[in-house]
Amino acid sequence: MTPMKRIAILWTLVLGLFSLFSLVYWMAVTHAAPGKEPEGHPLGAYAIIGAGAFVITFMLVPVFRRLARALDVVDHPDRDRKIHRQSVPYLGGLAFYAAFLGTLAYVAVARPEYNRELFYPMALVGTIIVLMGIYDDVRDMRNSLKLTMELGLIAFLYVWGFRTAEIANPFTEGTVHVGWLALFITPLWIAGVMNAINFSDGLDGLAAGLVFICAASVFAIGLMHKQVISCLIMAGLMGTTLAFLRYNFHPASIFMGDTGALFLGFILGTTTLFVRQKGVAAIALSVPVVVMAVPILDTVLSMLRRMRRAGIGGFFQADRDHLHHRLLNLGLGQRKVVLSLYYISACMGLMAFIFSVTPAPYNFLIHVLALLFILFGIVVLKFIEDRSPGGG
Repeated sequence: MTPMKRIAILWTLVLGLFSLFSLVYWMAVTHAAPGKEPEGHPLGAYAIIGAGAFVITFMLVPVFRRLARALDVVDHPDRDRKIHRQSVPYLGGLAFYAAFLGTLAYVAVARPEYNRELFYPMALVGTIIVLMGIYDDVRDMRNSLKLTMELGLIAFLYVWGFRTAEIANPFTEGTVHVGWLALFITPLWIAGVMNAINFSDGLDGLAAGLVFICAASVFAIGLMHKQVISCLIMAGLMGTTLAFLRYNFHPASIFMGDTGALFLGFILGTTTLFVRQKGVAAIALSVPVVVMAVPILDTVLSMLRRMRRAGIGGFFQADRDHLHHRLLNLGLGQRKVVLSLYYISACMGLMAFIFSVTPAPYNFLIHVLALLFILFGIVVLKFIEDRSPGGG
């Protein structure tokens, strides 16, 4: 079977899921009675969404794993960047996609008071990202084309209405007006998170675990600040990634692929833009930046390395210098590396939670503490690398 035929089969499956979701969603929206959003948190809805996403993912991953083997959509080992020693099927990301559509459908049908106009555009753009990820998993899309498409899709989402002219000021109680700069901030933020998750997907269970920790941190912060929409989506992300770890933790029997990594990053990045402070839409970037410090730092360092290689045409060339690769080179096993990064990410999540409940005048100190924590980790890692055999 040719690659394009495999892509056509998978695209048909995805478009079928999206069509079914669209039918349910618009029927629910059309017949929904107008209602006022109640005060407080819908804890029951959080539990249903989290459990539902868990069950959907837990049941669908084996199905997509068999489909990937049948269509030969597998990740073959190589000596350049891959850690695994045998072929592992892709398509785990399709379970994330199905769980997310299920989350939005449940909200539209059962809790319409929490439905938002931007949910459907999110689902539409997310669908296109899944289609792009499938193509990349089957045929390897050029990184330059992939990044261009990511920015274009997010810019389209911005034009559709996913925008804000305010950014929450991390050092005061107010906001900063950015105006037209939001046109650049929104795509760069979402694309940055997408690629941060994608770059971290290099070891069994790493990306899924980091997303779970980030989602749990954002969920806890949302509970404290009455950010219901954020909590609804984070509950789904926690459920779907936790279930996926049953199959993806070392030794993994399935990978999420670019399909899953880009989609998770897209949902995580866009959801952080739903934050509201005192009735004013704001991009509260400081908290998610701290929460996702590990993958974001890895992405920044990767970009710096790529810029150094740009002169010889190697900007889009992958390497084995990511944080998890460096820890492996020190002699740590996959499980130890992954659990160590889980621990660091959990510490940063706790720091972000403390930051979110700390009075504004003290927020600067939390930022300094987080920065020092990260810099200390870099220095220690460099010291250990230099002292290790072959480290110079």
